Amino acid sequence: MTARIISVCNYKGGAGKSTIAVNLACALQSSLGSGCLLVDADRQGTALRWSGSGKLTVKVVDRVLHEAREDDRYPGMLWITQIKMLAEKHPYIVIDMPPGLQFSLAAVTAVSDLILIPVNPSGIDFHSTAHFITLIKKSRKVRASDKPGCLIVPNRLDRRTTVARNLSLYEQFEEPIAPPIGMRTAFAYAFDHGQWIGDFAPGTPAHREIQQLVDAIDGVALA
Repeated sequence: MTARIISVCNYKGGAGKSTIAVNLACALQSSLGSGCLLVDADRQGTALRWSGSGKLTVKVVDRVLHEAREDDRYPGMLWITQIKMLAEKHPYIVIDMPPGLQFSLAAVTAVSDLILIPVNPSGIDFHSTAHFITLIKKSRKVRASDKPGCLIVPNRLDRRTTVARNLSLYEQFEEPIAPPIGMRTAFAYAFDHGQWIGDFAPGTPAHREIQQLVDAIDGVALA
């Protein structure tokens, strides 16, 4: 099976990248039966801490991607090599990326098959998302490919907000938008217990939303 490398990335912190990455990796592992690896590329190590109790159903390794210098000709090249070596042994890799990248983002777009961008549906993340998607489209031209794919993931949604109006901001990018994931305490409790949401609270709205994300990823792959 050809490896699929899925990166969860956003310019700024607080977008819920680690929550999505951990639960997505475990959901894929559950669907596949085996073969999914979660890579913690963030020096903060949230995914590694989540796995500390040994209760996650997916293996977690750290391969930290550091910010490059502006004058680096090949930013993140060693990291790309490390990820490709892991991809030789695992059909699916989910990467929890660090926030705040600028010059190393080229490494992310170069190695990824699909990039998930968690966004705040209020529109706060709009301008940084626009810049990132421009970089993704440039990478497709360089690679002469439709990769990396892109899936915008409205995350930490307060159900009291006006969802349709706010999410319409992101439609102009002409990239797929996943079903929203709510601001749910179950995700925080799952972290506290060292479990993914499918084990901690199976069948709940939070679990169903992660499964909807898996289905959305399948839809992008089939498009």
